[in-house]
Amino acid sequence: MKKHFTTMVLILIPIAIAVNVIGGQLASILKLPMYLDMIGTILVAALAGPIPAMVAGGVTNLILGITSPTWIPYAIVQIACGAVAGYAAQKGAFKSFKWTALTALGVWAAALLTAVPITTILFGGIAGGGGGSVITAFFLTTGQGLWQSVTTSALITETLDKFISTFIVFFIVKSIPVSTLVKFPLGPMYAEE
Repeated sequence: MKKHFTTMVLILIPIAIAVNVIGGQLASILKLPMYLDMIGTILVAALAGPIPAMVAGGVTNLILGITSPTWIPYAIVQIACGAVAGYAAQKGAFKSFKWTALTALGVWAAALLTAVPITTILFGGIAGGGGGSVITAFFLTTGQGLWQSVTTSALITETLDKFISTFIVFFIVKSIPVSTLVKFPLGPMYAEE
């Protein structure tokens, strides 16, 4: 465990959680058709691997749950996406644009597989009233069933969110000086470029 949670990782995790919380709150307040609550989780995944990313993601939603308990069940989504991004990062996924795109696809799939059942079963399709809920409500008014409406809404919101979030991390990693990167567990891999 010590190799996963170096001093740099222990410093990064609270920063990543803050980025997630701010992004999630901003998207919620602005009713954006995306969530922006996973950039920090994916950044931890890219620099430290799956276990620290899963911790950062899960804790994010527990913190967000203090003000809105709706966020708590979605900790599963953060954990699943952190795991996917972290395992991909261990294989060098954030070293190239193409592999980052494939990682985004994996993160997107993990989000869909976990978020759609949570939204549908626990919240009847409307969770928190954000942009995704507005889209779901629209599809419900067109006569689509609940599962289909939530899935269609998630296809829109999760596609935007996970691809944008994953590529933001790709560019952040590219902008970090090698002398700093090598201090993270996965950093030496980026220094090899």
